[in-house]
Amino acid sequence: MTCDVCTTPVENRYALCYPCKQYRMQDGTADRVAPITYAVKQQQSGYVMHGYKARPPVNAHYRLVSMLMLFSLSRHGACAGRLARTPLTHWASVPSLPAKPYEHALHRIVAGSAPGAEIKLRAAPKAPNPRALDASHFTAETALPPDSHVLLMDDTWARGGHVQSAALSLRRAGASTVSALIVARWIRRDYGENAGFLNGLPDFDPDICPWTGGSCPS
Repeated sequence: MTCDVCTTPVENRYALCYPCKQYRMQDGTADRVAPITYAVKQQQSGYVMHGYKARPPVNAHYRLVSMLMLFSLSRHGACAGRLARTPLTHWASVPSLPAKPYEHALHRIVAGSAPGAEIKLRAAPKAPNPRALDASHFTAETALPPDSHVLLMDDTWARGGHVQSAALSLRRAGASTVSALIVARWIRRDYGENAGFLNGLPDFDPDICPWTGGSCPS
C-alpha cells in the first residue's frame, strides 16, 4: 500500500504518509501529485537523478531524465486536465532552493514541450529550512487569471516540501488548480519494508498513467 499523494509505501491502516498528512492541514497544496517512477538512494536510479543535473551533467543521465519527462508530458500531460475537469493552462518548474545563478536542468528539458504558458517561479536567496512547507520559499513572477490550472514540475520528491511550497506560491498568484508531475519519488531501500516493496514492483511501463497508476482517464 502506498501514500495516496506521493506513492511512498505506508502501513495498511494509513492512507497518507506522515509528511503528506501534515501538508493536508495547509490549504493550497497541490490538488494531485504524480511521480513517474522511483529513485532509490545509492542505486543507479538515484545516481541518475543526481548526475543529470551535475555541472557538467552526466550525458547518459541527462538523456534518460529527458526521455522520462518528455514522454510523460506527451503521453500523460493532458491526463491531469481530464482528472480535474479543467484543462492545463500554465506550467511551472520548481527552481533550486536557495536560488542558484543558472538555469535548472529540468527547466531546460521541459521548456519547449510543457503545455500552456509558463509562469516563472523565483526562489528565495536564503532558506534556513529549505525542505519545510513555506510559501515564501518561492514567488510567482506574474499573477494568474481566474480558473488557471498549473502543471507544476519537479525532478524529485523526498518529503515534498519543495513542491508543496511552490504550489502555495502558485495559489497566491491566483492558481485555481495545481497538478504536480514529478520525475522520481525518492525512496530508501533500507527503510522499513521498502526492500520488499521495491523487489515486488513490475518493470517500468511508460504507458501506465502516473496520475492514476493505471489507465489514462477518459
